[in-house]
Amino acid sequence: MNFKKLQAMQAKLDEAILADKAPMTAEERFNKTLVALIVEIAEVVNTVEHFKFWKDNKGKIDRKRFSVIHIFQEEELVDVEYMEDKTGVQYADWESHRLTLIEECSDALHFILSLANQVDFEINGIGTHFEITNDVDSLEKNVLFLNQVIGLADFNHFHSDLEMIIDVFFIYVNQLGISQQELEQAYYDKNKINYERLENGY
Repeated sequence: MNFKKLQAMQAKLDEAILADKAPMTAEERFNKTLVALIVEIAEVVNTVEHFKFWKDNKGKIDRKRFSVIHIFQEEELVDVEYMEDKTGVQYADWESHRLTLIEECSDALHFILSLANQVDFEINGIGTHFEITNDVDSLEKNVLFLNQVIGLADFNHFHSDLEMIIDVFFIYVNQLGISQQELEQAYYDKNKINYERLENGY
């Protein structure tokens, strides 16, 4: 993953966002970004729904991005399992869920990169604190740990916390079956959308 490129892109995006916003202190911006990261991680968790032990059919789909395709034969409904995006490309349900999940993970990555830039931290890689694992039983533990580290983060002493956040976040993403290449591409795709939103007064 090209963190140098990603951080540079995020710095440029943040600069464009801040140009039209009310001034704030560095610490205020830092704290708002931490809260945004917590919210985005919650959106990832709520999309994959691994914690919902009461639910058998897990996995949400972005209904703004994908719509259900109804297939009829002789005016009878025979299939509803396909989804279609705004460009007309069709996907199976599981593919639509996966693409939704990858995009949610990329949203969280935006804020991790922003935090790194705010404290002048150069991300050189991942895996310095923990070994990447696929231990499914620790999904919830990783989410809880991420939120704990983020919640206790200190603006003046954030580098070691950020290293831990990055490692645990990528362990979690790996556990969800998302590759670094998929996440990086999703970041590039969402970055374009974010600029379009800025142009449209989002």
